[in-house]
Amino acid sequence: MAYPALMLVVPGAINTAFALLLLLSLGILASGWRHDSGRGASAEARRASLPATWGWAFSLAMLALPVSIFLSQVANQRWGWPYYDAASRFLFSVPIFFALRRIAPKYLRPLQYGLIAGALVAAFAITYIPRDWGNGRLGTSFVNPIHFGDLALTLGMLAAFSIDWGTRNPHWMQALKICALLAGLYASMKTGARGGWAAIPLFVALWLWFQRRNLPPSRLAWYAAVACALAIASYLLLPEVHHRIDMIEANLAAYQSGQDNTSLGIRFQLWRAALLIFEQNPWLGVGMGGFKALMPSMQKIGVVTPLAAALGEGEVHSEMLSKLCQLGILGLIAIVSVYAVPALMFARRPLNGAASRIRSAQMGMVLIGVFFVYGLSVETFDLTMTAAFYALTTAILLASTYNENDSR
Repeated sequence: MAYPALMLVVPGAINTAFALLLLLSLGILASGWRHDSGRGASAEARRASLPATWGWAFSLAMLALPVSIFLSQVANQRWGWPYYDAASRFLFSVPIFFALRRIAPKYLRPLQYGLIAGALVAAFAITYIPRDWGNGRLGTSFVNPIHFGDLALTLGMLAAFSIDWGTRNPHWMQALKICALLAGLYASMKTGARGGWAAIPLFVALWLWFQRRNLPPSRLAWYAAVACALAIASYLLLPEVHHRIDMIEANLAAYQSGQDNTSLGIRFQLWRAALLIFEQNPWLGVGMGGFKALMPSMQKIGVVTPLAAALGEGEVHSEMLSKLCQLGILGLIAIVSVYAVPALMFARRPLNGAASRIRSAQMGMVLIGVFFVYGLSVETFDLTMTAAFYALTTAILLASTYNENDSR
C-alpha cells in the first residue's frame, strides 16, 4: 500500500519498498512457507494455477534485459555497473512474484488503497508543491514532468480499474476511486506531458472491452460518447491541454518547412539516428551509453542538429529504439518480452477463474498497455523508480492473478 502512495513525493520510496519486499520474498521462498489456506492445496492444483511453462517464460523474460546488456558490453567493451541498475528491477521481480503467489490474495489487495492515495497525493503535489522544470512544465523536486505525469495517470487508471476488486465496493468507495482517476488525469494534464495522454484512448477502449458482457451495446456507446465529450471539453477548457495539443500541429508544420529543432522535430532526428546506428550494429548494438557517445559524430555528418545532439545525450525518446540501437536485436527481443510475456499471462486468465483473479488480470493488462504507449515517445525505464514501479506492480498483480490460494 505504501509504495504507490509515496513514490511521487518521497525520494527513494519505491526502491526502498521494492528492496524490503525482495528480502521478505527471498525469506518466504527459502523457508518454503505458504499461507495456511494454500497448504491444503495439492501440488497438482498449484501447478494448474500457474503452468510451469508460464513460470519459466516470465522468469526468462525478466532476465532477458540484464543478459542482453551483459552480452552487448562484452561485444563493445563498454562496461558500467549503473546500466544494470534499472534492468535489475525486472530480474528481482521474479522472486517477489513467486513468493507473493503463496500469500492469500486479500493481503495483496491493499495495493488498491495505495493507488487511490498516490493519485490524490500527485494532484496535491502538482498543485501546491510543484517544481518548474522549464517552460512552465511542472513536476516535483525529483520527478520530471514526463515521468510524473505518466505515473500519476497510471495510478488513477489502476485505481479506477480496482473497483470491486475482491469484494463489491460500497458507493462511496467507488466514488473515491473515480476521484482518484480524475486526480491522476488532472496531475497528468498539469504537467503537459502529452505523450502520456495517448494512453487515455487505450484505457477507455480496454474498459469498454472488459464491460462488453456486463453492459448492453447502447450503454457502452453512451459511455464512449461521454468519454469523447470529456476529451473535447478538456481541450476547450484547460489551457495546458489546449496549448500542448495545438503545438503538435505547429511542430509538424514547422518540421515540414525545414525547422528541425521543434519538440517533435528533435524526436524525429533522434529516432532517425537510432535507426542508422542499428543498421550499422544490428545484433548487439553499440552498448548502453553508446547512443550518447555517438551524438557528436551524428551531428558532424548532419544526421542531427546541435540541439538534438545535446538532447540525445540524455535519451533516445523511445524505449524500443533505445534498446534496439544500444543492445541490438537481442535488446529489442528483451524489451518486447518485458511487455509481451506478462501481457499474455494476464490475457489468458480472464478466460476462466474467479472474478477477483479476472479483475487482477485486467489491471495488469492496463498497466502493461499504458506503459507500452508511454515508451513510444520516452525512455520509460531510464529511471529506477519507473522500472521498479512497473516490475513490482506487475509482480503483485500476477501473484494475485495466479495465486496458489483460493481467490476469496
